[in-house]
Amino acid sequence: MNSGDSSHEEHWVASLLQVSDPLFPTGAYAHSMGLEQWANTCGLKTGDDLAAFFKDHAGPSLARLELPYLRFARNCIKGNELSKLASLEQEIDAWKWASEIREASTTQGRGRLRLLNKLWPDQRVDTYRQLLADGKLFGHHLAVTALQFEILKVPEEAGLMAYGYQSLANYVSASIKLLRIGPESAQSVLHDGLDQLPDWVDQSLTVGREDAGWFAPAFDISCAQHATAFSRLFIS
Repeated sequence: MNSGDSSHEEHWVASLLQVSDPLFPTGAYAHSMGLEQWANTCGLKTGDDLAAFFKDHAGPSLARLELPYLRFARNCIKGNELSKLASLEQEIDAWKWASEIREASTTQGRGRLRLLNKLWPDQRVDTYRQLLADGKLFGHHLAVTALQFEILKVPEEAGLMAYGYQSLANYVSASIKLLRIGPESAQSVLHDGLDQLPDWVDQSLTVGREDAGWFAPAFDISCAQHATAFSRLFIS
């Protein structure tokens, strides 16, 4: 390909692969994002159980809550509407009411922000870091991911797909320690989840600001109970 080839406009692909890889050190490996206590509460044991969890909770949560908020956050960053981003992060902080899940989100978000600052320095990163230091932003993983995708110029749907992949892959990685499931079975479940992911992304694109939300009180209560569990493999 010559230097004038349009592929040079797609350098975001390599960067997106890097930031979506499990090797990217955000600390995600230490968190099951609620799966540990939920597996204990519901008796999840097999790959079929994990697939059902994707269908009944993880997928709808992505479609109706997380992916729409990722889109809203990115629009705030794109429009340099930082006051709206601060309001959005307050809402994210509120709907992550179980302390472990909330703290996992900010821990991973701030870890991603440090790497973003080091590998892709940008004035928008500097601004976000200053507002975070001033206590005006929270550093939630979703918001930092939106900032990251905007800086890397990742197309909207590609960013939504990548975030969905990271979410499902994190559950699958945790499941190998928590369930009676081997690596091959885990990959089969992930494959099935990724087959459904485009539909969840499409659904998320139709969710307006006033309609975004996912109500799963039993899962949230289970997440809160994890803090006092007798034994734990994950921080959250």
